[in-house]
Amino acid sequence: MSKIHLNYKRNVHQAAFHDDRNTKLLHLSTGFGGGKSYALAMKAFDLSRINKGIPGGCVVTSIADYKKDLLPLIEEILETNRIKYKYHKTDKWFRFPWSKGRMYVATAERKIRGPNWGWAVINEATLLTHERYKETLGRVRIKHTPFPQIASSGTPEGKANWAYDVFIETPMKNSRIIFGDTRDNLENLADDYVTTLENSYDPIMLDAYLRGLFVNMNGKRFYYAYDSVQNDNKKLEYIEGLEVRVSLDYNVSPMIATLWHIINVTTPAGIPLLNHLGQPTRKAIAFDQIVIEDGADTHKICDAFEAMGLNPDTTTIYPDPAGRARSTQGPPDNTILKNRGWYKIKVRNSAPQFRKRQLAVNNLLAKGLIEINPITCKTLKRDLEGVEQDGATFEKIKDNPMMTHASDGMDYFIDIEFPLSGHKPDSRSIKVR
Repeated sequence: MSKIHLNYKRNVHQAAFHDDRNTKLLHLSTGFGGGKSYALAMKAFDLSRINKGIPGGCVVTSIADYKKDLLPLIEEILETNRIKYKYHKTDKWFRFPWSKGRMYVATAERKIRGPNWGWAVINEATLLTHERYKETLGRVRIKHTPFPQIASSGTPEGKANWAYDVFIETPMKNSRIIFGDTRDNLENLADDYVTTLENSYDPIMLDAYLRGLFVNMNGKRFYYAYDSVQNDNKKLEYIEGLEVRVSLDYNVSPMIATLWHIINVTTPAGIPLLNHLGQPTRKAIAFDQIVIEDGADTHKICDAFEAMGLNPDTTTIYPDPAGRARSTQGPPDNTILKNRGWYKIKVRNSAPQFRKRQLAVNNLLAKGLIEINPITCKTLKRDLEGVEQDGATFEKIKDNPMMTHASDGMDYFIDIEFPLSGHKPDSRSIKVR
């Protein structure tokens, strides 16, 4: 067994995580691409080896994520190093050649019951509930285990996350947190990966998702980066001949459509400002809104479009994805739009997750790439100032029936035209043939 060797070119935080065998509760917090899952896999191999045949556990967020993330990574490491191993697909356990003790895989999708382990690793621990983490601690109870360590890794999810409390605010006994910066793992990343992160996230998010730090991402405001000084512009108005972009949230009371342009950003000298890909930097500007109160339906919003003089040939609508299947009256809402002549429709198959929506919009707000006319877009401004979020789920709090409709529509529009990752999301255009 002494001849078995795993090649592991470690960065600074991976080395600190791997070499610490004495801390009972060890956690590695890194940004995206920081190598935390790789470090956790190598940690699992090490704990399996040094604990002399004692079984251990590997806790994952879900079986689906495990099959996409940690399982192929473990298999790749072992196969690249030409190490024979056994994996039981049904019962989900590994046996490595250096140990008779199995490593059992458990999912946090249900209560962790039954197993007795001598050690454990936890992947994406910050996405687990605190209850699941405590259940894992309760499973590590085999006597005389030489190194009964519980090692976890994850990306920080704000100061409201339980991991902040138990590793930083009020540290557990014999616990330690190691922070890792994505930039320390550049050797294993695409050349433009860090630049893409820097252009995709606002400064607060970069502290978390680049530097691996726990920051206050869970203040009450959903649109925490909105700044009236930077994002309000009373001079915004319709630009003759430029495509009108309409963000639309279907609702009976009220139904709100916000009218936007997308323009290229220029320097004071009028020179186009280029982004990190060498492409023109674009800005979304909201210059007007349509608000239909009680009894709104899609026909009325179409009537309002016509009354405002919008032209179907120069207007693109970004509606609520739910409008593909349901309607405020009659056929699906998007079908009504199409039948009324509004054929340029861009819509995703489903609404983006709230966290993704929040990060995408706040990134643009922080960089001044969203501007609104606070006079003509009062309902959107009210949302930007007043919509709150649930600290645990990150979702918008929708207690006030008059709020979130304008900002929901904005989210759909931004998600398609300014995708967070720099890659176009799953969307489609509906056209009349």
